[in-house]
Amino acid sequence: MRLVQYWVKVVFADNQELLVKDAIRHTISEDMEVLEVDSAKEVIIVPMKQIKYIACDATVFAQKSKA
Repeated sequence: MRLVQYWVKVVFADNQELLVKDAIRHTISEDMEVLEVDSAKEVIIVPMKQIKYIACDATVFAQKSKA
């Protein structure tokens, strides 16, 4: 299995930004309470209440659909 790395940008309600350049997965919990961004080095968990918006590299979706 090939590990796909991509970027995920989180913009917070106070307009601060978090950019994870080597994400391997990002998910929103079933209860829609937290965003989890996983990289090879760390797992970042952010409460959804603090997030203004999330953006990611769309090429990751194109690669998954070709599989």
